[in-house]
Amino acid sequence: MLSIIIPCETESSNLLSESICSLRSISPKNYEIIIVEKQEAPTRAEKLNIGFHRSKGELILFHHPRSMLSREGFQHLIEMSESFSKMFPWGGFTHCFNMDHPILRFTSWYSNQIRAKWRGILYLDHCIFFDRNLWLQDHPKMEIFEDTELSIRFRVFSKPLILSQYSVTSSIRFKKNGILYQSIINQILKLGYYFNCNPKFMNRVYEKGLNLN
Repeated sequence: MLSIIIPCETESSNLLSESICSLRSISPKNYEIIIVEKQEAPTRAEKLNIGFHRSKGELILFHHPRSMLSREGFQHLIEMSESFSKMFPWGGFTHCFNMDHPILRFTSWYSNQIRAKWRGILYLDHCIFFDRNLWLQDHPKMEIFEDTELSIRFRVFSKPLILSQYSVTSSIRFKKNGILYQSIINQILKLGYYFNCNPKFMNRVYEKGLNLN
């Protein structure tokens, strides 16, 4: 069984609704959907912990709350998992935004080709999947970059597998803050993470005026 865990946030997402609707033609016996809402935990990391412990599937999918996976993406993941007799590899889907812009195209290219394939780091908007047996300990209760911490833990076992099906992600941050401004903020926060800046402070910067996470 595939356990799809969705850490819901403050806004409803049309992309997420489309993603869930795409599951209707797949037999319910092959998957379960676990939604962890905002009031259950203050951070996304804690929501993912809660969702994992509620799940029953051998294959876990952390579904970004503002991304969309197609029926073909879900079906391909389920069929692949059925063909493995040993531990299933961890990984994610090919990232793209739902808005076209040169900076966003570059961001997705870098995310897919450099950060994912070379460095073994996946952000949650890739919609990360993994074998249940890879989960050795819960996430630290951090406000931001919990997906980076998860990748660092998993890449000890193997490089991530990137499926060709797309995870189409909302560009709402770029629309509201401006593409150039949000891109600069993202890079500053990455530097902050590598220099061990306070996660609460970094999250306040990231969420200023938006409160999406």
